[in-house]
Amino acid sequence: GGVTVSNATLHNANEIERLALAIGDAVVVYRAGDVIPKVKSVFKKAASPVEIQFPAQCPVCDSHLEHSEDDSVIRCVGGLICRAQAVQALIHFASRKAMNIDGLGDKWVEQLVEEGLISNLADIYHLTQAQLLKLERMGEKSSENLLAAIEASKDTTLPRFLFALGIREVGQATAKQLAVHFGDLETIMQADGVALEAVPDIGPIVAAHIVEFFSETHNRDVIERLIAAGVHWPKAEKKVVKKTQFSGKTVVLTGKLQLFTRDEAKEKLEQMGAKVSGSVSAKTDYLIAGDDAGSKLAKAEKLGVEVLNASQFKALTDQASS
Repeated sequence: GGVTVSNATLHNANEIERLALAIGDAVVVYRAGDVIPKVKSVFKKAASPVEIQFPAQCPVCDSHLEHSEDDSVIRCVGGLICRAQAVQALIHFASRKAMNIDGLGDKWVEQLVEEGLISNLADIYHLTQAQLLKLERMGEKSSENLLAAIEASKDTTLPRFLFALGIREVGQATAKQLAVHFGDLETIMQADGVALEAVPDIGPIVAAHIVEFFSETHNRDVIERLIAAGVHWPKAEKKVVKKTQFSGKTVVLTGKLQLFTRDEAKEKLEQMGAKVSGSVSAKTDYLIAGDDAGSKLAKAEKLGVEVLNASQFKALTDQASS
């Protein structure tokens, strides 16, 4: 097709095993979907084949590697200290819904890592103005504002902190559930799979990710450094959730709700025991539809999902809080 293929990625251990590939083999390469170079088969075995060995630890940070039977990808669990993951981990940590460090955007994080000023999350809290002024287009006022935002971020909440750590499949809702169920970070860090699966909506896969993350010494060291730097939160109180119409139900939000922002509505639903989903399916119990509701409303009506308008939802939240 007029294309010169220089390489084809081999990252899937199951596929390598299926094809019985070894180093030194001659292979057939084709373009899957007329685009992606892919190894199709072996047409000539090497005279002295060398077995392809996957690393036991991350080749960058030496952390443990996680390989799920249901997932072909092998992942490094040293997310807080691995240089290969540093930029994205730091961007996530500083984001608005995590530690909310105003002004520490993608470009600044990239520069800070490139200049060797930060390599993990805890390094953020040891930055100085002299270091920041070395960055291109960083002025005195900007550096002062950024340092003030970093200082302000130390006062956070346990759910935000858990979400900011970037534990695989632990989003905002799961982080909140963990904080409410266990009450403090140390208990979460010590919890085993059985204890974690007692938390609503946490199954064996997510529980395994959490156990794996906190069992990694490097990750625990970074957490200790963050706390030593002054990151703190009020002790979470275990809430007694009052049974409501939404308890244990799956709810989807769509359109402009007017009476609530999307985040406010989601928080109220979670407080009432609901699981908030982003898409309508046969498992959806309620759709809360505001103005300009589109395809989600049409799909809900087609599936026979009960639809509530913004006023009806407001009445139910008032009733639950009374």
